[in-house]
Amino acid sequence: MAQSRERLAEEYSVLAQVAEELQREIQLAQTLIAEVDSAILALKNISSLEDGKEILVPVSAGVYVRASIKRQEKFLVAIGSNILVEKSLDEAVEFLNKRKEELSQLVERRMNDLNKVVARIREIESSIR
Repeated sequence: MAQSRERLAEEYSVLAQVAEELQREIQLAQTLIAEVDSAILALKNISSLEDGKEILVPVSAGVYVRASIKRQEKFLVAIGSNILVEKSLDEAVEFLNKRKEELSQLVERRMNDLNKVVARIREIESSIR
């Protein structure tokens, strides 16, 4: 009986760590989804601006640089490992929507995993009491 309780306590500890990691992954993916949404909105807004329109471009840590818009026919899209590919507005938005869908599916899978882990944690809690 004592070994069984010990084993359950160890399993509980491992599952609690797994649950925390799953929650972090879900939160990160949701943050990335919000960034993708912002990027899509920014692309659409930029493409509708007139030539010569002055905008503020964020550099980092609350620092901005003034820039003038040139008619944008193509956008540079990061596809991984510091590789940029030139895409039209529609292609860029399509690429970002695909990325968003992949992230949404990841969130769904991780939520399912988390629900299973939490269910097992509850089983362990009820059997220990």
